Amino acid sequence: MNRVAMLFAALVAVTACYETVAAATPPGVDDTSQTLGDGSRTLRQSVIVAAPIAAVWNAFTTTDGYRAWAAPVAHVDFVLGGMIETSYSMDARLGAPGNIRNEIVAYAPERMFAIRNRQAPPDVPFDVPTFQSLHTVVLFDDLGGGRTRVTIVQPGYRAGDAYDRTWKFFEWGNGATLAALRDRFVKGPADWRRTAPR
Repeated sequence: MNRVAMLFAALVAVTACYETVAAATPPGVDDTSQTLGDGSRTLRQSVIVAAPIAAVWNAFTTTDGYRAWAAPVAHVDFVLGGMIETSYSMDARLGAPGNIRNEIVAYAPERMFAIRNRQAPPDVPFDVPTFQSLHTVVLFDDLGGGRTRVTIVQPGYRAGDAYDRTWKFFEWGNGATLAALRDRFVKGPADWRRTAPR
């Protein structure tokens, strides 16, 4: 099973069974997470993508770009206050209550964007209000030679079970997202019909 198929199958499965989520960061994804002096934790993971920054930015900020690697059902309205709406279910419809909806709260073209979750699927294995109190920043660094470093940062994790469960899920989930992005520029766009679980 290829990496995209593994990601798709795992992302569908985790909404029903938390035990299927591996906490380890995928190979080739750098984890530089840290605890700050005030005790808060910042989840920080990055990957180097074999593509120029404009192409990688496009992969996150356009509907076609996002569907090519991140989710089979997606719509990106990349404006301040716009939404990135996705589902890992091939049968999902935009606007459905079980979709993921992330609001764009800040961006600097080809440098960074920040999102905050506004809708999560039911029965996820993390505390939704805790996750929605956090925000996610995606950073883009042009390394030259047609390579781009992408870093996903989630600051503000505190002590407690709700934060720990949310951290564990996104330690795996953000790492898997970065690995899928990297693979999109190595293996080509995802063929969601071929990779969907049977």
